[in-house]
Amino acid sequence: MSKTLEVTIIAVIVASLTAVLALDMMVPLGTAVWLIYILPLSLAFFSRRAWMPPITAAVVCAAMFAAYFKDTGGIDPTLAAINRSMAGLVYLCLGLLGNRLIRNRLRLEDNDWITGTQVALSRAIQGDLTVDRLGRQILSVLAERTGARAAVVYGRDADGFQRLAHWGTDAALLADRVPADAGHLARAAADPQVLQLTLPPDQALGWGSGLARGRTAHALIVPMRDGTAVNGLIEFGLDRPAPARMVDLFDRIADKLGIALRSAHYREQLRELLEETRRQAEELRAHGEELAASNEELEEQTRALQDSHRRLEAQQTELETQNAQLENQTQELEEQRDALARSRRMLEDQAEALSRESRYKSEFVANMSHELRTPLNALLIMSRLLAENRSRTLTDEQVRWAETIEASGKDLLALINDILDLSKIESGKLEMSEDEIRPQAVADKLVRAFEAQARAKGLTLSARVDPAAPAIRSDRQRLEQVLRNFIANALKFTERGEVVLHIAPAGDGLAFGVKDSGIGIDADQQETVFEAFRQADGTISRRFGGTGLGLSISRELADLLGGRITLESAKGQGSTFTLILPANPPRQSAAAPRRPAPARGPAAPMPALPEPEAASIMLDALPGLTDDRDIIEPGQRVMLVVEDDPAFARILLDLARELGFRCVCVSRADDAVRAARHFLPQAIVLDVGLPDHSGLSALDRLKRDVSTRHIPVHMVSAEDYMLEAMAQGAISYMMKPVSREQLVEAFRSLENRLEQRMRRVLIVEDDPAQMEGLKALLASDEVETVGAETAGRALEICRSQTVDCIVLDMTLPDASGFDLLEQLDQDGTASFPPVIVYTARTLSEAEEQRLRRYSKSIIIKGAKSPERLINEVTLFLHQVVSDLPDKQREMLAASLNRDAQLEGRRILVVEDDIRNVYALTGVFEPHGATVQIARNGREALEALGRINDGAAPKIDLVLMDVMMPEMDGLTATREIRKIDRWKGLPIIMLTAKAMAEDQNQCLAAGANDYLPKPLDVDKLLSLTRVWMPR
Repeated sequence: MSKTLEVTIIAVIVASLTAVLALDMMVPLGTAVWLIYILPLSLAFFSRRAWMPPITAAVVCAAMFAAYFKDTGGIDPTLAAINRSMAGLVYLCLGLLGNRLIRNRLRLEDNDWITGTQVALSRAIQGDLTVDRLGRQILSVLAERTGARAAVVYGRDADGFQRLAHWGTDAALLADRVPADAGHLARAAADPQVLQLTLPPDQALGWGSGLARGRTAHALIVPMRDGTAVNGLIEFGLDRPAPARMVDLFDRIADKLGIALRSAHYREQLRELLEETRRQAEELRAHGEELAASNEELEEQTRALQDSHRRLEAQQTELETQNAQLENQTQELEEQRDALARSRRMLEDQAEALSRESRYKSEFVANMSHELRTPLNALLIMSRLLAENRSRTLTDEQVRWAETIEASGKDLLALINDILDLSKIESGKLEMSEDEIRPQAVADKLVRAFEAQARAKGLTLSARVDPAAPAIRSDRQRLEQVLRNFIANALKFTERGEVVLHIAPAGDGLAFGVKDSGIGIDADQQETVFEAFRQADGTISRRFGGTGLGLSISRELADLLGGRITLESAKGQGSTFTLILPANPPRQSAAAPRRPAPARGPAAPMPALPEPEAASIMLDALPGLTDDRDIIEPGQRVMLVVEDDPAFARILLDLARELGFRCVCVSRADDAVRAARHFLPQAIVLDVGLPDHSGLSALDRLKRDVSTRHIPVHMVSAEDYMLEAMAQGAISYMMKPVSREQLVEAFRSLENRLEQRMRRVLIVEDDPAQMEGLKALLASDEVETVGAETAGRALEICRSQTVDCIVLDMTLPDASGFDLLEQLDQDGTASFPPVIVYTARTLSEAEEQRLRRYSKSIIIKGAKSPERLINEVTLFLHQVVSDLPDKQREMLAASLNRDAQLEGRRILVVEDDIRNVYALTGVFEPHGATVQIARNGREALEALGRINDGAAPKIDLVLMDVMMPEMDGLTATREIRKIDRWKGLPIIMLTAKAMAEDQNQCLAAGANDYLPKPLDVDKLLSLTRVWMPR
């Protein structure tokens, strides 16, 4: 407020002085305007600045003399000079007088302020105040009067300074006690004078409120004197240096505050002494009463002691006897303790031995699995190649022999997998998951899986689910594995009658029972059937085959699921195997954590082979989703939805039903291929990112299969693989998120495709002979060929007609093929179907780059042979292979044997087993690929080194075995990834070990994907096509 007033006074002085000077400059010299200069000088007397009147007087004098020289007319200049000189002397005297006046006024104000503060302080410290209350009263008065932001008061005692009270600051930031010889407090106590400090912001005393925080830049330490000694200190935190009057105030009140503090200490001591005296008096009174009572008790105790003495003499004798007994017992306990220690050491040794044996067993089983799978891999691949009879040199009987060899190999593989499962269970390494189990869904799935097998034996297979059966949580895969074993055994050992799956509540969980009317089991054999490699009939003349591992594995799985298996059976009366599970699975302690599946890309954690026909419809259902797979009737239109997101799958399911389709929903790529082969749907909606394989791999397998390649496939994905999908034969591609309108439009286009019987192919070729040959090659009952000799004619046809595919020559009379593609891309009225570039010459890199500009709208294929052309045209027209003319079917078969994506590619096979090398060569060479061999990881690195040096042709893809001599596949893969040129080289790991952690190790080493042995030829080829650089 004072600053504002000062500024206002200065502004008024300046304004009035300016006005008077202006007036003086305008009137003649003889007019006594100079007398008005007293106005700004008189205003200076109201200022609190003592220098303001002299300065104002000096400025007034300067202004008067400046106005004197502006005009000398109207009066004698000498007289005017004398008048203005005398006025100037008067003004200067008045200025000095004003200086003295303001000083006296300020001195009086300071005295009033000091006196008022002393009066307020005297009132605040009156009365019998405690030391803490006195400190707070002093701070509340002085801090408010001095404008301090924060303050602390300390009292002196024998050990230093004790904090008594604080004001405006956080107590947590202050020390409760300060040593007597530490810091500026000690300095102020030693020299009892007011001490001023200027502090940097990070060392200043902090103050705060609910809405504000800050630090005081200046500190003032005031000693409180009790005579000549300092008995307390007050520290103030100020925003600016303390003025002189504040220091004067503290000099005056220091003794008074010290005396008040000493009085407060005396009062507290007196109060404590009085309290102590009162307490001692009460204690003396209580002690007197206690002494009287004690005397009476002592008399009674004396009598009791005499009685006790007599009893103690009797007890002494008893204790001597007990001591002897305790010594004997102590000796026996020490012997038992030594025996327990020996037993514990023995148990620890046995546990360590068991752990070592379990590890050795796991390693042995894994290594044996590798040794068994390695030759089995070659056996299955070569028997498969023989059974396909691509060269048509084998008789039907020889093909059946090859199929028998393949089936026997698969049986051997199933046995190896059972042994491996049993080993994992015993070593505690089997992975368990937690899924929601719905009884009806499990029953329906198992009945569908085995009804064909039951029907073949003339048996009735049914399921009876109690309506009150609740849903539980358990491992779906392991539960179904146990129940499949039960049902398979029931069908195997039942000649006539029925097999029934019962599901009913059992306590808080569920009971899954399989009852058959088979041969039954004797009571003395019922425990034997659960032992590994044991059967009820284990003689060499037994009627039924099998390894005896199924029930052993089932019982171990039941234990891991927290349940149990019961058996009720009698010879000749059938058997009932029951699995009882709790509502919630137990916590796993020994099993390893479940490995997350890769989000995209084909991967197989366990060996997989083509499943038998009876299991081809065992499809996992999406949780919470019921599709139409059980109610499909012949003649109905079917749509297959492959989507792992249940919410999006439900949207597609509802939309398909609205459009009149029966809909089957699956979530895995393998299930998609099986479902497509089984249901032969009219349309497929396929996601790319699936849990087990990439949707692109499934699309490739569907389009390579003559039974499913005609089915239109609509791709839906959150990632952009449009070019790859459309090149493999997808009818359209849509990016997530997808609106309902987009889905309806896509489904309508699928419907229109289904209703369209006649396909139209536009052949753009200027050579008449070539034109007639292509028309004859591509025409059929369902395909109409239209010719165009020029680019203009082709553009006119695309504008006026619906064209399903274009076969384009790049050299035309009126324009090039590039010009035609560019016009089609820019013309919104012309249809733009898939384009197959059919040319005899090789396109340069620049030409291919130019074609890629249209990759979002068209499919560019280079076809250099009639067979390849038939393959591409039938793929994009979605023609059913069985409906093609015989000549086109033969040409299509020849083209499928020569894989366009593998033809001319070079694959490095790193494998130490010559049988597998021979088998893999037999797989890839018929597809036009060149196989280069390396026997171990070191030879693979050397081969890549030669390519780096330019001494060998480039490699497009590497198939790397894991277990090899000298350098294993994991080490070789890591070394390859260290080389900059090969960081993007596709590497697919192959292993026969097939343990659960193999996939993570392979991917961590830098492999793109993983495939276990024995290899499924279809999956191997599909995986190779997916990762093969385009």
